[in-house]
Amino acid sequence: MRFNACFLPKALPAVLALVLAAGAGPAGADGQEPLPLAEIAALIRTQSLYGGSAGDLHGMREAAEHGGIDGLRGFLTELDRYSSYTTAEEMERMRSAASLKPAGVGMDIFEDRQKNVRCVPYPGSPAETAGIAYGDILESVDGLPANDLTLRDLAGLIRGEEGAEIEFTLRRENGGEPRSVIMKRSAADYPSVLQTRVNPPVIRIFRFGPATAKELRRCLEYLPEETGCVIDLRGNTGGSMEAGADCARFFLKKGETVLRLAGRKGETKLTAEKDGAWSDIPVVLVQDRFTASAAEIFIAALTATGRVQSRGEQSAGKARVQNLFTLKDKSILKLTTEKIMFPHSDDDWEGSGIPPSADRSAQ
Repeated sequence: MRFNACFLPKALPAVLALVLAAGAGPAGADGQEPLPLAEIAALIRTQSLYGGSAGDLHGMREAAEHGGIDGLRGFLTELDRYSSYTTAEEMERMRSAASLKPAGVGMDIFEDRQKNVRCVPYPGSPAETAGIAYGDILESVDGLPANDLTLRDLAGLIRGEEGAEIEFTLRRENGGEPRSVIMKRSAADYPSVLQTRVNPPVIRIFRFGPATAKELRRCLEYLPEETGCVIDLRGNTGGSMEAGADCARFFLKKGETVLRLAGRKGETKLTAEKDGAWSDIPVVLVQDRFTASAAEIFIAALTATGRVQSRGEQSAGKARVQNLFTLKDKSILKLTTEKIMFPHSDDDWEGSGIPPSADRSAQ
């Protein structure tokens, strides 16, 4: 979801008016245009799941005055770990880089609960061919420490000119000495869904994106009639919430809950409009501690029916929705706006994860 929200509430409390001064905020780095603190404060106050007191927002102004953009970003991260601020110039550079269709190495990266950057290579990718294993910890890219960079910056470093070499320093999950891996970037595309085993049928969903529902449907259509399947969600760190919900609908009956959200403006509940084409086949899900976000939505929806079981490990625990807000100066603010709840309770799994259904039934 995307909002082009660039407004202030009609009546801010007097204390906020004093704090924000309704004028230009502190200047950005190197004489750039002033930061749009009034807009950011208004959005935090009206849209963010975590709100923001007058004291908090005064802290934002102080952080920006002392640290510029970095100070603002530090404040946002403390208020909301998933938030971010991207200047108009940065957005333009990102758009320009995307238009060049830069090449990568065929792997996803994500941050675990211990702040380690983990790797999930795709089958047949340069990353897999070079020996990067599922769950390897990324320590540096071309000599730059991974923990000093955001995931967005890391992704930007990894992608580049096709055929150009890139060096990673990694270590195995179970320890050992760091090792260096050099590989060439490739512009190949990798599917988000693959059938990895025929008997019994195992379908692996690597991520949820625009093509995932179509790719999953294609795999399901090849199943023998009335045959069940295993859906492997290990290492699936999420992606598009809408894609996760669309895939869940394949296995739900009319009226069953797809997704429940709660935010500042109340609750939203989505239900299946009709019986899914595969709502009667036996399905088992496999999850691990890296399964997150849209993949957890998929798990919660299916296991709530009582017809689907999940196996494996406690999932990662991301149950928050972020939205992008375009400000007047064309910069982008990302804020957490809603929490995702279980279909049949107001609880959520943020920070704790979803246990396998076998563990839940034993509780």
